[in-house]
Amino acid sequence: MRCKTVKVKIQEEIIKKISERIKETNEFENEEEYINYILTQVVEKLEEEKEAKKTVFSKEDEEKVKERLKGLGYLE
Repeated sequence: MRCKTVKVKIQEEIIKKISERIKETNEFENEEEYINYILTQVVEKLEEEKEAKKTVFSKEDEEKVKERLKGLGYLE
């Protein structure tokens, strides 16, 4: 995986918590690896949410579904 070095300031208390988490879990080698993992998770979730918004029904589609459900007896 290609990496780009970027200088980012992170609050000392956050770094301490990350260090504690690393020691507790042994899942990550260092703070950088953990931070990259978290950022990846956040970005992926945001992309999923963005995609989900694209698949929202139009008002017309929603009305068609409601009419079909009424016809089937599921809605009054």
